[in-house]
Amino acid sequence: MYAPRVTLKLRQAQLSDRDRIVFFHRALYLEHRGEIMPPELGPLYAYRGFEEVLRDDVDAMLRNPATHLLVAEDEGGEPLGYVSGYIANDPRRLLSRKGVMGDWYVVPGSRGRGVGRRLFEALLGIFREAGCSQVETSTWPFNTATRRVMEELGFREIQITYRAPIDAFDGD
Repeated sequence: MYAPRVTLKLRQAQLSDRDRIVFFHRALYLEHRGEIMPPELGPLYAYRGFEEVLRDDVDAMLRNPATHLLVAEDEGGEPLGYVSGYIANDPRRLLSRKGVMGDWYVVPGSRGRGVGRRLFEALLGIFREAGCSQVETSTWPFNTATRRVMEELGFREIQITYRAPIDAFDGD
């Protein structure tokens, strides 16, 4: 079923958006992750004091002038999603300036309607204007929907990270 596109307003998040961004952040890192992550991997991603970590993450993004935190709203001002990113410099590399896309979340009822793409394109525009020559992001290996979208956008997988509890190596 085709979902019609929505009329959007994209803007830089403000401190007054804190509660909504925390809500989105929780949905991304707890609810969404819980839907797609194999349960046995949960301990490898777990935090102590998760709610405090969420608030601290959002506060850091909102207060850091180097972080670009964009919010998408519908015509009535209802937030539909957000994207975050920052610019990293590594003068040792040939492509020394890159944009790093962090969190990217769209409320389930607005997915497939161009909200995520518009957020991505707006962040990409910021990176271009800042002179970035590449953009990177990361996702969980089991997040097949996001991996598919990343490839459709032109991203390529370049690195794989492995993680295991140290106890996994006990025994023979």
